[in-house]
Amino acid sequence: MTTTSTGARTKLESGIADDLRTVYGTLQHFNVPTWLELDLTMAQFKALVTVQHNPGVSLSEVGRRLSIGESAASLLVDQLVRRGHIERVTDPDDRRRVRLTVSEHGQRQLDELRQGSRTTMGTWLATLADADLEALARGLRALAITVGPTLPDDPSLHDQRQGVTS
Repeated sequence: MTTTSTGARTKLESGIADDLRTVYGTLQHFNVPTWLELDLTMAQFKALVTVQHNPGVSLSEVGRRLSIGESAASLLVDQLVRRGHIERVTDPDDRRRVRLTVSEHGQRQLDELRQGSRTTMGTWLATLADADLEALARGLRALAITVGPTLPDDPSLHDQRQGVTS
């Protein structure tokens, strides 16, 4: 096992962070056409993602999480319900409460965004030499294990982490 000096380690960490920004930035660039096809405003998209990450969330909680008033949150949710991205579900424990969930249509749209990234990433990974691919897999597995306990309780994030192979 080799030991890296503090300065060399800092430089290595900085290079990795820069490389990750490059990869993610390029992925986002390739996904722009898919994002534009969503035909959602940024506020609507944020509300949709908020509901996806918090299934069963209330309207007032959406407003709190987006730092907007309840009336603005209500308008966003109404637009997303009309477009078929979000569904209102009556709380079985309290019929006066309404919970929000992402509809099948909304989930398909969000999955399409993710799938575009996976397809692009798969194309890039296919060009790597076996040794580079194995080294990348080992490094990403170690990073995924490190950040795993800090992930919010979001099944899609856990699924992504489990997809990394060693």
